Amino acid sequence: MKTALCIDSLLSRDDSTFLLEMALNLFPNSEIYTIAHKQGGILGTIETRPIVSSFLTHKAAKNPNVFKSNFWILPSAVKNIPFHPSIEKVIVFSRGFIHGLNFPAHIQSYLYVVEWDMVDQSKLGFQKLFAPYVNDWREKALTHFKKISVSSEYLKQGLSLPNAEVIQPTFRTEEYPFVKDEDHNFLFEHHLIYTHDLSAEHFRSIVKVLISKGEMVRAMGPNEHLKAVREEFPQIDFAGDHCEATSAMYSHQAKAVWDFSRTFFPVRALGGLCTGRPVVVPDIAINREYLSQGAYFLKSFSENDINRIHAEIERSFLSHDRRALRRLGLKWNERLFKSRMVKFLDKNE
Repeated sequence: MKTALCIDSLLSRDDSTFLLEMALNLFPNSEIYTIAHKQGGILGTIETRPIVSSFLTHKAAKNPNVFKSNFWILPSAVKNIPFHPSIEKVIVFSRGFIHGLNFPAHIQSYLYVVEWDMVDQSKLGFQKLFAPYVNDWREKALTHFKKISVSSEYLKQGLSLPNAEVIQPTFRTEEYPFVKDEDHNFLFEHHLIYTHDLSAEHFRSIVKVLISKGEMVRAMGPNEHLKAVREEFPQIDFAGDHCEATSAMYSHQAKAVWDFSRTFFPVRALGGLCTGRPVVVPDIAINREYLSQGAYFLKSFSENDINRIHAEIERSFLSHDRRALRRLGLKWNERLFKSRMVKFLDKNE
């Protein structure tokens, strides 16, 4: 049976492409369909498969914000992706748009809604005028699938899909090794802050409080937008943007790991738990759903709220059961995700 695997974007590696790679292991002869593909931008198994994309691929090479700038024509781009007539089974990993592609009604169809707000519509320009049309199209497209699963209870409720199955995502848990207390003299000496999706203003608000308390601050992630803060606080250790294994090295000895990434699954926070350290995250529904232990929830970036979180960390960072935190981080492992997807896709291993 010829299978098509579909995903919104193949421009750079992200959490959704890891899920796609796991599905590729289940369907070794499948083709990939996507809205925009940057050749060589993903590497690995994905690039070895036939990849079919829309006309927006040509614009993606020049504009990394292709989805935002072309928001108003996304329905047209998706519906006009050429679907090969030999395909008998389609499996869609949607981030809000690719599930609207056209395929014959007789094909076995499976939809996994990874996330819904890949494009932040609050930051659109004139394209906002087309939002009602685009949103109506993608909501109606949900009805074309025989089986639907979603990545969280939050998403299930938000999309009003009472019959959808919740299949929790996974991440590269093997990249977060655990160092036993007895094998290392732990000195919890710094606060690790991920800069992904964190504005310069909010980053400054956090480090200003921490440094005033005499704390050591280490930052990981993109920092081009933080030049002014770096000059104001030269004592901050900027480690750069690195892979999960390097992140694990920094998080092992952190009092707490601060993560404000806007994502459908709190991967970096769960990675921090895997190393046995507590995390600080925004107080939003998706974090409340997945981070039931070892998390401090920041309600705002006000000085009072950051001071409150710091005081909570100071009272408890030594008392966390590191092994219990690791068990929570490893709960959403690759093996569990694969077994649940096998069942959902009606596929026997």
